[in-house]
Amino acid sequence: MIMSVPPEDGGRAAARDRLRIFTRFTRRSHAGRRWTGRAIQSLLAAAALAALGVTAGGGSASAATAQTAGPGITGVTWHQLTLINGWVSGESQSPGDGIPAWAVRNGVVYLTGSVMQTSGTNGEFAVLPPAARPTHELYVPVTVLGQGTHGWIIVYPGGAMDVMGDPYSAAQGFTGLAGISYPAKAMAMSTLPLENGWQSSDAQYGTGDPSYSVSNGMVYLSGSLNQPAGDIQVFGVLPLAARPAHTMYLNVYGFDGGVTELEIDTNGNMLAYEGGAQQYTSLAGVSFPVASAATNQITLINGWQSAQPSYGTGDPSYSVKNGVVHLSGSLLQPPAPGDTQDFAVLPVAARPKYYLYINTEVSPPDSIAAAGDIVISPDGRLYSNSYPLSESEAFTSLAGISYPVGS
Repeated sequence: MIMSVPPEDGGRAAARDRLRIFTRFTRRSHAGRRWTGRAIQSLLAAAALAALGVTAGGGSASAATAQTAGPGITGVTWHQLTLINGWVSGESQSPGDGIPAWAVRNGVVYLTGSVMQTSGTNGEFAVLPPAARPTHELYVPVTVLGQGTHGWIIVYPGGAMDVMGDPYSAAQGFTGLAGISYPAKAMAMSTLPLENGWQSSDAQYGTGDPSYSVSNGMVYLSGSLNQPAGDIQVFGVLPLAARPAHTMYLNVYGFDGGVTELEIDTNGNMLAYEGGAQQYTSLAGVSFPVASAATNQITLINGWQSAQPSYGTGDPSYSVKNGVVHLSGSLLQPPAPGDTQDFAVLPVAARPKYYLYINTEVSPPDSIAAAGDIVISPDGRLYSNSYPLSESEAFTSLAGISYPVGS
């Protein structure tokens, strides 16, 4: 795919050529698009989201609550993105997909909504204002159209945002922005000391040195790294104040299309493995609550169970702080007739306004890393999706997933 590049590119094209970073996504459909998996009937007729392709169970949410969006007070002020180069709002094409927008709160930038490209092949879809720009280039996984496809966005320090996909047509068909967050330039970051032969990749790719920050009860990671020599997966140790309450497994960008697994243990050890991790591992967009943060356990439905006993990842839980919802823990679904993908219903205080499609780690930590989706609907229903579905049924991580209420 040849993408047009504006004159003020400043090396962005060269960066794309040097580093093809993306994750493997499974994908979906709605309002005429096909989700991988099985079809749902009756999930939001009013929002034109019939045929999400995930299988809904009996659960506790009813058709009466399916049209109830989350509260309007979100704790953040949303600003609609001005779209360019033939990109349009997903909401304009399929009501319920969300209006592309940005917000900044407490030094953190949040994105939401979805985009599609109705004409052209230029991947640059918007330019963020100075207040919402990162310090370094960010490569962040996103959900795109089609099973087995890959999608990501690149956010540049100058504010430009590019959508990328493999194939590119998958990104054109649908790209979700929900769940993306990262520190704004104003947030002070501390460099993470690296060990076992791991080195910063900033010199090669301009993505920043591996760093962390603790702000308002949240830990934020940034930067990228590689391991020229050695085979020890531990690349650093977070200080006590920046450690999670339970072991976390997250998908991050690996080199040249790899799905790299980032593991963060309660003792602070940080590990990167699989998917070309040694060639390139990105920490961009990773955030999670500190160990002392209070959480509320999620009640699971339709046969889903907590994976805490097997993997020490904590029970599926949520919290709402400063208008932002944070999910944590992991779950699985033992084989059973009539498997369903909806696993819980969030309370009204934690529900989004639109459908959110957020990348997550699926398949057990002791197997090959794989990427799937968490779908969060306005009625609070949570779905786990992957291709094949057996991956998400074997293990679905909620670690690191966050979004402002009303997204």
